[in-house]
Amino acid sequence: MDSLWFSDICGHHVSPFTMLDFDQSCHRKHGFSLENKLVFGRLYKQALTIARVVSPSQLAIVPSPDKEPVDPDQNHVAWTSVKQERWEGELVVQGEIPLWLKGTYLRNGPGLWHIEDYNFRHLFDGYATLVKLHFEDGRLIAGHRQIESEAYKAAKKNKKICFREFSEVPKHENFMAYVGDLSKLLSGSSLTDNANTGVVKLGDGRVVCLTETQKGSLVIDPNSLETLGRFEYSDSLGGLIHSAHPIVTDAEFLTLLPDLLKPGYLVVRMEPGTNERKVIGRVNCSGGAAPGWVHSFPVTQHYVVVPEMPLRYCAQNLLRAEPTPLYKFQWHPQSKAYLHVMCKASGKVVTSVEVPLFVTFHFINAYEEEDEDGRVTSIIADCCEHHADTSILDQLRLKNLRFFKGEDVLPDASLIS
Repeated sequence: MDSLWFSDICGHHVSPFTMLDFDQSCHRKHGFSLENKLVFGRLYKQALTIARVVSPSQLAIVPSPDKEPVDPDQNHVAWTSVKQERWEGELVVQGEIPLWLKGTYLRNGPGLWHIEDYNFRHLFDGYATLVKLHFEDGRLIAGHRQIESEAYKAAKKNKKICFREFSEVPKHENFMAYVGDLSKLLSGSSLTDNANTGVVKLGDGRVVCLTETQKGSLVIDPNSLETLGRFEYSDSLGGLIHSAHPIVTDAEFLTLLPDLLKPGYLVVRMEPGTNERKVIGRVNCSGGAAPGWVHSFPVTQHYVVVPEMPLRYCAQNLLRAEPTPLYKFQWHPQSKAYLHVMCKASGKVVTSVEVPLFVTFHFINAYEEEDEDGRVTSIIADCCEHHADTSILDQLRLKNLRFFKGEDVLPDASLIS
């Protein structure tokens, strides 16, 4: 689940938030800055509150079957499926949107958690929905549209799950069908392309939605939200998976490719206007028979930090017809945890540091500290860490999120550096 907003403000995407087509010609005159958001509050004292829809656009609307069970005690409507595949309309706002604010905010994430009468298990299984907020002339236009991945289209056509999702596996009619699915798994053709995890704007202006599988890189139109097709990588690096949250700037696209056969990670760069990833360098794992999960990773001005969690990819769990509490992974505390630091310019690993065991989805920021002579003395990387508690994965089942009874069942997390 990710967002895309004003790239002209952010400068670079250490955070996943970026925006499209932002006209900032007047924003300094009005005192707006990311460093001091209170300035915005002082200038515009009225809170901005979406009240209701006033003018839905005339779009083709295809209702989704509403088969999900409704419980009178359910109090988290965020975890129910969207009711339409496509919608757009203007929203009434209480307060004033500054006239200089012009641009489109995009966000993707799971939006459909059932097919016919079958309800998905996990938050990460939901078929992707793309949402936009467009600001212009003091008006706010909102919209959403299902991302038309092959997994989504096949499920709608066949009225069942047809690709391997995070926790879901297609139901096989017989043993031979199961064997056939295993052969497809080895080639990656049975893996999902459900791009429900991230959305980025490349330096050349193309907008791509992403998930953990490389085939789940889908190009979308930021205006109509139409799915334009798969983003085809033109290199020969291969592999099935990558980090769901690359680091993207106007000058480059950086990501990690876990190597499941020879445990390690390729650090790769892609320049704007191309589909070719080039290898910066390789990090070999310091422990374990498989690389650790890399949902995200931090980058500084000169270095890429490659995290190696003891929550590692597990081939046996990939082959299972029913999920384990750790799904595609296995916890190997004896393999320890590491942070590897690679120089972006040379591709050399300058240090590998053993760190306390950790479980994290998202790194938040990273930066370098220098001495008086300008030499880098340390690298600080922040992440949201779950105290090495792997139960966070299983606690994100939809039944836990939907039926909150007043007690937080999710493991604690804290910001660590």
